[in-house]
Amino acid sequence: MNWRADAETTGVLPYQPRPMRRRALARLFSLNGHEAVCDDRGALAEDIAWAQAKGRVPLRDWPRARLFTGLHRLQPWWRPPLEAWRSLDFLRRQFPDARFILTVRDPDSWLLDRMTAANGAAAKAYAAHWQVEEGELPDLWARDWQAHLDAVETCFGDDPALIRVDTETETLEDLRQRLAEILPMPRATRRPGWHYPHGPGLERMLLRMLDPAPETPRQQAEAFVEDVAEFCLRGRCQPGTEELNGVSPLYGEWDGGAQVFNRFGKPHPFAIGPQPGHPGEIAIARPGLSFKERRSEGVINDILRLGRRDPVNIDMEDARWIGAPHRNPLGKPVLCHNRREGARNIVLWPLPEQMGPGFRGYETPSPDNIPFEDKEDRLVWRGMISGNERRKGIKPGPSSLWFLRKLAEAGEDPEAREEAWQGLCRTSRMAFIRRWFGHPDFDIGIAMAWGFRQFARDPQIAPYCARHEGPAFFHRFRYQLCMTGYDHGSNFIPMINSRSVLLKEEDGWEVYYSGRFKPWKHYIPVQRYCDDIAEKLAWARENPNECKEMSRAARAEVALLSDPVLMRAIKGRILDGLASAG
Repeated sequence: MNWRADAETTGVLPYQPRPMRRRALARLFSLNGHEAVCDDRGALAEDIAWAQAKGRVPLRDWPRARLFTGLHRLQPWWRPPLEAWRSLDFLRRQFPDARFILTVRDPDSWLLDRMTAANGAAAKAYAAHWQVEEGELPDLWARDWQAHLDAVETCFGDDPALIRVDTETETLEDLRQRLAEILPMPRATRRPGWHYPHGPGLERMLLRMLDPAPETPRQQAEAFVEDVAEFCLRGRCQPGTEELNGVSPLYGEWDGGAQVFNRFGKPHPFAIGPQPGHPGEIAIARPGLSFKERRSEGVINDILRLGRRDPVNIDMEDARWIGAPHRNPLGKPVLCHNRREGARNIVLWPLPEQMGPGFRGYETPSPDNIPFEDKEDRLVWRGMISGNERRKGIKPGPSSLWFLRKLAEAGEDPEAREEAWQGLCRTSRMAFIRRWFGHPDFDIGIAMAWGFRQFARDPQIAPYCARHEGPAFFHRFRYQLCMTGYDHGSNFIPMINSRSVLLKEEDGWEVYYSGRFKPWKHYIPVQRYCDDIAEKLAWARENPNECKEMSRAARAEVALLSDPVLMRAIKGRILDGLASAG
């Protein structure tokens, strides 16, 4: 007999903020020789949601499991929360012999735990997708508490398949003895408790959540929304030839219905429809897709959260050269997260996994509280080896990824290794690092992405590597650098939202916020490939007051970009612009 526990290992609560209960149950089952799946990252919830949407049997990847617990998804927070524990009727039909464990506790204690779970991750996710302030969540969750209890009672009634547990009055040992009547449970756990104590900083965290963000003056807000949306829509043309040369395999067309199709009319692995716990419909991707393959899911969910189903064409691949001035224009507008200056029919949309309120760097006030004059008088940069071979023309040469692959393929062949290494040294970031590494005016280094960590041990690359650093490290320096990778530098917002001054490589790439940041007003422009970095650093040192003013103006722009109400308005205005263009 399989044992299934919904939601919080137990099922009554939309989310188990502190994992003690589900882990305690999993530990009890494992201790007694029963395989338990305790999921903290959403794999079980995604499996159930996908199976329900497609009419399939869920949980087939865990055939030996006797306990499933943690049937929710809250990570990453920008994907809609999934509450698979709400799918009681579906799960009962699929597993008619299963038992379900329902835990209850004092509602106020539960709300407190839920608000502060994982440093506020649960609150952040629900506020983003329900489009409310975090301070509004306790009332909404309290309403759901009783609604779910009522749903459980309606579904089960007096059916012994439901095992009710009050964690305020019953210990884990009490439950073990009850379960032993049906499933062998000879061994007791040494930790009979259900809940973790609260950690330090609880009051500070709650005050931050319950303190509403200041509203942007209406006239300023309207002008800001119009300006950003018009920049994103710049270059759109009337639909013409349907020409789509250059779109990536990620390209998808959504007509507002239940499916997304590629350029050949084949469906992408997405499902669009209602999910338990959501007020409207959401898009979900088949479990196991890569982060890039899921990007269209994020765009569609952005649109659905606006209460709209506008037909759109989407290509969220990086480095979108399609529609650039030296190429033929696309025959219809396509949503991309980046484009070349002057591109036609490329409409910008914030990258769902990186850009917008709630993401790294989008904080107001800025987390940097070190005055400019108290910072180290040096320039700082950390990043992955990316970028392309330096060339004079518009389009650069082979990518650093290509040269890294050649380096790996070379093995112990000295000639092949040297050829790959010399090619890597000609790429933009590597050439910059080798030119300035160890210079007293610079604190720079390669911070390898996890998927490329083996290259940090390569004898030719290792001397230039440095560890990954958090925001506080970068705030120590007066000058920060945003350097081009394969397209626009992803560290732009976190760096410009500080009391340092940003030096930015002018690379010809645009993202949705690019029109708001002007050279010499918000940042110091640096030539392509950073060839004039020494000259620009010297200027910054000679003009500290101008640097501080740039920093202040830049932080004011990020404050606007961090407003979720304004972001929703921008996205709505972009869709309006697409509709007016046909």
